[in-house]
Amino acid sequence: MNTVPYTAYKATLPSETKLGVVHLKVSDLKNQVAFYSQALKLTVHKQDENEAILGDINNPLLHLHRHDNLKRYHDTTGMYHFALLYPSEKELAKAIGWLGAIEYPQAPTDHGMSKTTYLKDLEGNDIELYIRTLDRGHYVKENGILQMKYNDGRLTDGRDPLDLEELFSHLEKDDDLQSPLFNMEMGHIHLYGINLEEMTDFYTNTIGFADGVIDPRFRMGDVGLDERQNHVIAYNSWKNTSIAAPEDALGLDYYTIVLPDQKSYQALENRLNAAGIPIQKSDRGVFIKDPSHIDIKLEIKN
Repeated sequence: MNTVPYTAYKATLPSETKLGVVHLKVSDLKNQVAFYSQALKLTVHKQDENEAILGDINNPLLHLHRHDNLKRYHDTTGMYHFALLYPSEKELAKAIGWLGAIEYPQAPTDHGMSKTTYLKDLEGNDIELYIRTLDRGHYVKENGILQMKYNDGRLTDGRDPLDLEELFSHLEKDDDLQSPLFNMEMGHIHLYGINLEEMTDFYTNTIGFADGVIDPRFRMGDVGLDERQNHVIAYNSWKNTSIAAPEDALGLDYYTIVLPDQKSYQALENRLNAAGIPIQKSDRGVFIKDPSHIDIKLEIKN
C-alpha cells in the first residue's frame, strides 16, 4: 500500500484565484428563487422577471436566468453539480439541520476529505453543501485502487454515511437554523466531461490549476490550487459522450473563474493563445470553452 499525496500542488494560477458566480438557465424563476432562498437560505441580491442573483449576505454566488421552452438533456456534457463551501462545521450542521426540519430530500455523505450533503433543486440541478476536512486522513493506493485512509487506520472508498450526531454536536441549543449565510464560497464545480486526459491537460497545463487525484477506475479526476484548496474543478467521464448541451438545455449556462489581478489574467490569456484556445470578448465579458464545450467566464477581482 503506498501513500498518494493529494498532489504536489504546483499550480501556475495564484492561490488567490477563486471560482465566482455560477450561472444557471431556469424555466420557473419564481419557484427557483423561492427554493434557493427558503431551503438553502440564500439572500436575494437582485430579482426581476428574467433573472435573479443570490448569495450569502454579502457576495453573489448564483445567477439564475429565465428562458422559455427549456429541456433537461441526459446525454450531454455539462454540470454534475455545483458545491457551496461553508465556513465551519457549525454552519454546515445548521444547513443540514434546516433541510431536515423542512423535510427536503438530501443525502448526507462523508467523503473523508470533506463532510457534505447532496440535494437537487426544483428543476433537477444537483447541489453539494460541504466543508473541507483535509486533516482527517490521506489517500492510499493498493492494487491500483484509490482509497481514503483515516488517521486512525480505517480505510474507506470515501462514500460513507455522514455521522450526523457528531456534526450536530457543533450546534448550541439556541442556534437559529434559519440564520442567513455568511463567508460562503463557490467551493467547486463538478462537470460531466468527455474524458479525463483532455480535461486534466486543459485545466492544468492551459488554465494553470495543479494536478489533483485521478481515479481511472471510478472515471473521475480533479484539480486544485494548493494543499488547502483541493478539488476546485472536478470532472467525470460517466456519460461517455462528447455531445455539448444545446442552447435550450436546462441547467448550467456558464461558470466563472476569478483571477486576483491583471498580471495573472494576462498570463492566463497568454497560455490560452499559445494553446490555440479561442477567447471571446463581448459586452458580457471574456469567455472560453473547455474541451467538453463548457463555457467559462474569466474575470479579474474588483
